[in-house]
Amino acid sequence: MLKTCKICGVEKNISEFYTGRGKCKDCINAAARKIRVDKPERYARYRKRANEYLKERRYGITQEDFNNMLVEQNNMCKICNSEFKNTKDTHIDHCHNTNKVRGLLCNGCNLALGQFGDNTDIMSMAIKYLQIS
Repeated sequence: MLKTCKICGVEKNISEFYTGRGKCKDCINAAARKIRVDKPERYARYRKRANEYLKERRYGITQEDFNNMLVEQNNMCKICNSEFKNTKDTHIDHCHNTNKVRGLLCNGCNLALGQFGDNTDIMSMAIKYLQIS
């Protein structure tokens, strides 16, 4: 199925469009890149609002809750106690069953928990493995 882009006027496959938009992905992405380059302050404000919205929508916490967690954890990972360099390095850890927020983790610890699927039995076996090595 074909559709014509409202920006470039090119007829493209419908898969080249985001759902519900009359603009093709290439044109939307080009416009976003232009804003990032030409108006970095505007883009930074947009990203800040988007990040705050996602925190609330995904995890049910506000930016203030996030900041309080940082203070409570002394700006350090709840597992390995490494200091967060910036908020990009800070991941909100949550239980995938209850969606309850457990704390803030560094990227490495967050990835490790994800790889173990939050399965404490497997994590215990990994600990035993490391202890015999």
